[in-house]
Amino acid sequence: MHRFFAKKTEEHRAVLLPEEETHARKVLRMEAGDECQALIEGRIYAAQIAALSPQVTVELKDELPSTEPSVRVTLYQGVPKGDKMDFIAQKCTEAGITRIVPVHFSRCVAQWSGKDGDKKITRFQRIAAEAAKQSGRAMVPIIAPPIPFRELEQCLPRHDLVLAPWEEATGKGIPSYLTNQKDIAILIGPEGGISAEEMALLQSWHAVPVTLGPRIFRTETAGLAALIALLTLTYDMGL
Repeated sequence: MHRFFAKKTEEHRAVLLPEEETHARKVLRMEAGDECQALIEGRIYAAQIAALSPQVTVELKDELPSTEPSVRVTLYQGVPKGDKMDFIAQKCTEAGITRIVPVHFSRCVAQWSGKDGDKKITRFQRIAAEAAKQSGRAMVPIIAPPIPFRELEQCLPRHDLVLAPWEEATGKGIPSYLTNQKDIAILIGPEGGISAEEMALLQSWHAVPVTLGPRIFRTETAGLAALIALLTLTYDMGL
C-alpha cells in the first residue's frame, strides 16, 4: 500500500504535499480510484485517490491505528565523522525516534557549521522523511541544527529522564531508571566517547550514566541499540 504525506482541506478530503504529488503522478502513475494511505499530522488514514488535477486529492476513509511509540524519545547524538549520520537518521526513524539533535562534544572530529551544516541537516531531514514513510510512521522526526555541548545544560532538564550510555558506566542499565516517563532523552558521544569531565557536567544537568552491557557499540549504533532497548521495555515493540 502506497503512503503519502498530505494535509487536510476538508473534513474527509486532503491534498498530497507538493513533493509527494510528483511521486504519485509520474513515478507510481496513480489513477483516480486507487487505494492508498494518507499520513496527516501524526495520523494515518485509509484513503482513495479522488482527483489528479489541479492537485492530487484524496478522500479520507477510516483512521488507522497509530504506529507512534507511547514514549517521546530525543536522541542527542555526538556529531560523527563521514556519512554515519545518514545511517543514524534513517535507522532511528524506523525504530521510532521523535527528535535528533546533533551535539558538538569535545572529542568530535567533524564540525558542522554555516552553509555546509545547513545542507547536511536538509539531507538528514529528507532521509528521515523517506524512512518514516517506508516504515509506516505518520510523523517525521525533527532533525535539529547542531548545538554546542554547553547548550545541553538548558535542554536536558526539559525531559522526564535523560539516559547517557557510557562505556565507563558500571552496574545499572536502562531498566533501573524506567518508571512511566513519557519524555526521555538518550545521550550518545562521538567516536572518541564522552569524557569524564563532560559526564560529570551531564550528571549535574540531570543525566544518568547507564551501561548497554559488556560490549561496546560504535557511535552510529549505540543510539539505535539504546532506543530499541527503551522501546522494548516500554512495550512498544509488540512484546
